[in-house]
Amino acid sequence: MSVDFQRDVYCLFGLPIDNLTREQTIALLRRKAKKKQSIVWSTVNVNWVVQATRDEEFRTAILNSDIVTLDGKPLLWLARGLKYPMRETVPGSTLIQLLLEEDPNNPMTIFLFGGEEGAAEQAMNKINQYPCGLKAVGALNPGFGSIEEMSTDAIINTINRTSPDILLVALGAKKGTQWIEYNRHHLKAGIISHLGATVNFLAGTVQRAPHLFRSFGLEWVWRILQEPKLFFRYARDGFFLTSYIIIRIPAWLNYRRYMPSDNENMDVVTIKRKNTIIFGRYVKVPVNSTLRQHLLENLQKKQNLYIDCSRTLWIDGRFAAMALLTHHQMKKTGQDLILDDDGEKLLRIYH
Repeated sequence: MSVDFQRDVYCLFGLPIDNLTREQTIALLRRKAKKKQSIVWSTVNVNWVVQATRDEEFRTAILNSDIVTLDGKPLLWLARGLKYPMRETVPGSTLIQLLLEEDPNNPMTIFLFGGEEGAAEQAMNKINQYPCGLKAVGALNPGFGSIEEMSTDAIINTINRTSPDILLVALGAKKGTQWIEYNRHHLKAGIISHLGATVNFLAGTVQRAPHLFRSFGLEWVWRILQEPKLFFRYARDGFFLTSYIIIRIPAWLNYRRYMPSDNENMDVVTIKRKNTIIFGRYVKVPVNSTLRQHLLENLQKKQNLYIDCSRTLWIDGRFAAMALLTHHQMKKTGQDLILDDDGEKLLRIYH
């Protein structure tokens, strides 16, 4: 795997979040799907954040994703609290619905994998009932079992024979991400994504929350009304996230405290040696930054990277995400990313 340094990505709760609108995401998915390179798209909600803080394997699966979007108003509000320019949430179920409403003369193909008993087949039949922007080319419920039992040659070949633009996985968040990680390099699909309840929404066995509930971040209330068993999961996740935020409020306030005004001059990043970078007082990393190219070249050379932040007061969330993805990739080849920070103010914030 490699890091796409052209992503407009920000760090939130130690996860890389792409700054994309729904229209931009659809356009990006269409471009990626044509290449059939098995691009993984993750949609992060509160439950995913909670699981990522507790389960390193789950967090790694998100870091390995090629596209990561926000699914949930609470996370969008938190991102805006850090003054990240996130414009809207990009839930998977919403994007699938938008794709359904697109031109039926140029449909994307979709394979439905998992879901409750019979739900994938019902969803396939409903999608294909009338011409629309999606065409279901297969449905399969692997039943219950281990990841290996759900990854037999027969199962993978059934999916690959259809070569779908989108492979929609619904096995439960943890098992679904594990299954994708285990099989992504053997699958002939354009986009692979675990979208959980979307199969049930498509099948009509569960009704999506009305727009009013979604606009106020209350979709969870609607889900509980339909599926009371979800109450304890939502309560547990909400309590954990609230506690997590309270503990980190001082660091977040420090981040905002040193945030420069829009007309503040950003110091130039200096490349002292091939594997050494010196930051000034304030550092922003736009999409076209030469720093991104330097990080890419350093990864290709497989060498340690040293960054001097000793004079730096503030670095934007884009750099935090780039450092996160770079360090994640470097660990795979035995290299390290070293931040030198006198007083460790920045390190405490980014920890």
